[in-house]
Amino acid sequence: MAYRAVKASLITLCLAPSAWAYEALSGETFAAMDGMFDQQVMEMPEVLTAARLRQSQLDTPASVTVIEADTIAALGFKDIEEIFRLVPGMLVGYHSGFGEKAPSVSYHGTNAPEHRRLQVLIDGRSVFKPGLARVEWVDIPIAIEDIARIEVIRGPNSATYGANSYLGTINILTKHPSDSQGGVVKFTSGNRDVSNSYVNISDRLFNTDFRLTIGSKRKSGFDYDLDGDEKVDNRDGVEATYTTLRTFTSFSSDLSMEWQAGYKYGVNQQVQTLDDDLILYLEPEDVKAQDIFLWARLNKEFSPNQVGQLQLYSEQFKRTTEWGSCIKPGFAAALGVTQPCGEFNQNLDERKSEFEYQHTSTWSDDFRTVAGVRYRLDQFDSITYNDGYSDNENLSAFINAEYKFEDLITTNLGGMYEHDDLNDENFSPRYALNLHLNPNHTLRFIYSEAIRSPDLYEKEGRRIYELTGSSISGSGGDPFIYGLGNYGEGLRVATGVISNESIYSHEISYFGILNNLGMQLDLKLFYDELSGLISQSLDHDPSLPLKSENRIHQSGFEGQIKWDVSYNHQLAMTFSRINVDDDFPQNNEKVPRESSLTADRSGSLSWIGKLSDYTTLGMAYYHVDNWNKPRRPETNGFEFQRLDTTLSHEIKLPNNYALLLKGTVQYRIDDDSLLYESNNYDDKEHYYLSAQLNF
Repeated sequence: MAYRAVKASLITLCLAPSAWAYEALSGETFAAMDGMFDQQVMEMPEVLTAARLRQSQLDTPASVTVIEADTIAALGFKDIEEIFRLVPGMLVGYHSGFGEKAPSVSYHGTNAPEHRRLQVLIDGRSVFKPGLARVEWVDIPIAIEDIARIEVIRGPNSATYGANSYLGTINILTKHPSDSQGGVVKFTSGNRDVSNSYVNISDRLFNTDFRLTIGSKRKSGFDYDLDGDEKVDNRDGVEATYTTLRTFTSFSSDLSMEWQAGYKYGVNQQVQTLDDDLILYLEPEDVKAQDIFLWARLNKEFSPNQVGQLQLYSEQFKRTTEWGSCIKPGFAAALGVTQPCGEFNQNLDERKSEFEYQHTSTWSDDFRTVAGVRYRLDQFDSITYNDGYSDNENLSAFINAEYKFEDLITTNLGGMYEHDDLNDENFSPRYALNLHLNPNHTLRFIYSEAIRSPDLYEKEGRRIYELTGSSISGSGGDPFIYGLGNYGEGLRVATGVISNESIYSHEISYFGILNNLGMQLDLKLFYDELSGLISQSLDHDPSLPLKSENRIHQSGFEGQIKWDVSYNHQLAMTFSRINVDDDFPQNNEKVPRESSLTADRSGSLSWIGKLSDYTTLGMAYYHVDNWNKPRRPETNGFEFQRLDTTLSHEIKLPNNYALLLKGTVQYRIDDDSLLYESNNYDDKEHYYLSAQLNF
C-alpha cells in the first residue's frame, strides 16, 4: 500500500498541469523567498548532458551531479570508477571471481554479476560494449589526469541517448586541447603493486591545438579469494599501456573540427573459469585486452541561432584469451576416450560504429530545441560466445524542446524513436516541469521512460569451448567440446522470450543555491518501476532459459550538499536511501539477484582545504550499509566504510616549471569483504605516492 501511495502521489505531481503551477507562482506564495539570500557566492552550475543543451541546473530535466577536475585531483583518485563514490545513489562494486579488474558502477544498484544498465560516454562517444553488454572500466583508454569534468545524469535518459541509458548516464568530458600548453610528466607508486606513469604534451601546430597522452598502469587487485576456510590467490591484476590524441582545428569563426584517437593494450589476470576437477590447466587463462577508437566531430554555426554538429566514431574491443589444457584422465575415461590435450579459448571481438547529426535551434529567448538522427552498427565475433559472427543495426531519431514561461516555469519535452533490427521499434519519452521558486531555487517534476535492449549474446549467443590442436582417439577425429556441463554436445543456447527491459520513472527533486551561505542543495524523491528484467546468469543454461519477466520497484530519497565554508575550505556530502520491492507473482527464482548491487543506505562526506598557497589537504569518508543482502541474508548484507586522506604540495621551480608531490592513504574501517566473500585484502591500508612535473 505504501508503494502505491507513493506512486500515485508522484504521478499526480509529475503530471500536474502547467496552468496550475503558473497560477501558484504568479501569486505571493514564494515571493518571500526572493530577498532571502542577496550576496552571490556560488556560481550557478551549467551542464551539457541532460538534454544535449547547455543549461543551468535550475532548468535541467534531470537530477545531475557534476564532478570537476580539481575535486578529482584533491581527493587523490587514481582509478576512474572510484570517482563515482561521490555520486548519491551510485555504488561501486566488483564482480565475484573476477575481482578488481571487473568493477561494477551502478546507479541504484540492481544486478552486480552482469551489470549492464548504465550508459557511459566519453565526450559523447559511448563505451558501452555491444556484444556482451557492459562497461569495462579498467580498459578504457583514458587517463584520469585528462578528465576536465564528469556529468552524471541520475535517472533514465533514453529520451536523449537511447537504449541502455536505463538507470542513468555518465558523460566524461576530457580536457580541451586549447585549454593549456606545455607538458606534464607524472609517476605514481604504492602498495598492492601500484605503478602508473603519465606523459602529456599540449601545444599548437599551425591552426590546430593538440593534446597527446601516453601512459601505463599496473595494480595487483584483491589479495585472496576464499575456498571454504582456505585462502587462494585471486588473479585479478591489471597491466596496460595506452595513448590518446585529441585535436581541435578552427577553420573560421563558424566552422571547426575535432579529432580523437586512442589505443590501449594490456593483460588482465584471470581466474580459471572451467571446472578444475575435469580440466588440467597448463597455463593461466589471462585476458589480453586491445582497444582502439577513432572519433571525429564537425561543428558548424549556420547562424547565431542555428548550430549543427556531425559526429562519427568507430571503436574495436578485442579480447584474446587462449590457454593450454588437458582433459583429466578420469574424466576422459568416463567419456570413453584417451586423454586429449590442446588449447581452449574464449576470444571475442566487439566493434561499434556510429554516425550522428544533431541540430540546435534557438527560436526565441524562451524556446530552444535540439533534434537529430543516428545510425549505429554493432558487430560481435566469437566462436566461444557466439558461434561466429553476428551484427545489429540501430536507426534513431530524437528531439528535446525547452520552453520557458517567463521566469516562473521551464518545461522540457523530449523523446527518442529507435528502430533496432534485433529488438524492433521503441519510443522513450520524458516530460519535466521545473517550477522556479525564485532565481536560485527550482522544484522539478519529472516523468520518463527508458529501455535496455538485450545485447547480441543475450539474443543470439551460445557458449561452447572447443579443444583445438588435438583430436580424441576413438571419436573419429572430432574436436572435444566442453559445454559448461553439457559435455559432448556442450551448447548453451539463448532460449526464452527476450525483449527490452523497461523502466518508468517518477521524480520530484529540488535544486537551489543559498547564496549568503555559499551552499548548493540537490534533493530527490523517486519511484521507479522496472519490468522485463533478465535476471538469470548469462551462462545460457538450458535449465534456466533467459526470460524478460522479472519486475521490481525502487523508491527512496537521496541528495547532495556542497558548501563553500570559506574561500579555502569546501565540504560536500551525499546520501541515499533505497527501498526495493520484488514481491510480484510473475517473478522467477533469480529475482533476488536484482538487489545484489543495491544497498539500503549509502553516502559520502568530503572536505577539501587549502592549507597554504601551495598545499592542499583532501579527506573523504565513504559508507555503504546493507549491501548485497541476497548474498548474506543472515547478517543483512555487507558493509563498506573507508576513509581517504590526500596531501598535495606544489614546489615552484625556475622557468615556470612546477613539481607537485602527492600522497594518498585509504583506510578500510570495516572488516567485511568488498561486496562478495571472494574480494579480500590482507591489509586495511592502501597508500600511493605521486610526483608530477609541469613544464
